[in-house]
Order: sequence, then C-alpha cells, then structure tokens
Amino acid sequence: MQQVAEEFDKRRKKVGAKKAAKQLGVSVPSFYNYLAGTDLPRTEVLLIAHKKWNINWKHFDLSQALQIHKVRAPEQLMLPFIQRIREEDVEVTDIGPDGEKALRVMLKIHFPV
Repeated sequence: MQQVAEEFDKRRKKVGAKKAAKQLGVSVPSFYNYLAGTDLPRTEVLLIAHKKWNINWKHFDLSQALQIHKVRAPEQLMLPFIQRIREEDVEVTDIGPDGEKALRVMLKIHFPV
C-alpha cells in the first residue's frame, strides 16, 4: 500500500487529484483513500495505473493479471445441480429496494440431491 500511496501522490502533484482520479476511472474520494493508505485499489485500477502511468508494482505480478484467456464456448455453462432445479424448488423470500439504483431479491433454493 505504501507504493500505491507514493505513486498516486506523484501523479496528484503532477496533474491534480481530480484529473488523476478520472484517468483511473475512480472517484476523487477513493483516490484520496488510496493516498492515505486506508483503502487499496482494485486490480483493474492498478492495471490502468501501470498502463497509463508506466508504474511497475513491486508486489503485484502483472504477468498473471495480463494473461489473455480464450473463451471456450459463448454459452453459459450449466452445472449439473443447477439443471435439476425445478420451479417449485425456488421460493422468493424477500423483495425490496436496496438503495436508489438496486433491487434486493432474496431467494431460498432447495437443491435436489
């Protein structure tokens, strides 16, 4: 986290916090949390910083994060236990708002053996 704070602080001094946050695709408060060391950026944010700002992270293996994975099949893979679920095995236990932009739906699912 120390390297993140140091590198992000260099960028803040160079272009300002608002512009640096925009370049990373994060909010300004999140950017300041990274500077303070109270939060660690997601992998995607570290990759963006690596690509846009040429930062090599000491404790982050980019060879694994940058691997390209080929999609084997475009369809959704079905697990055997999911295929056996019937409509009567699913019970909606709660529906309600979860903030302004989300809906909370809770299900009880009986998995046949």
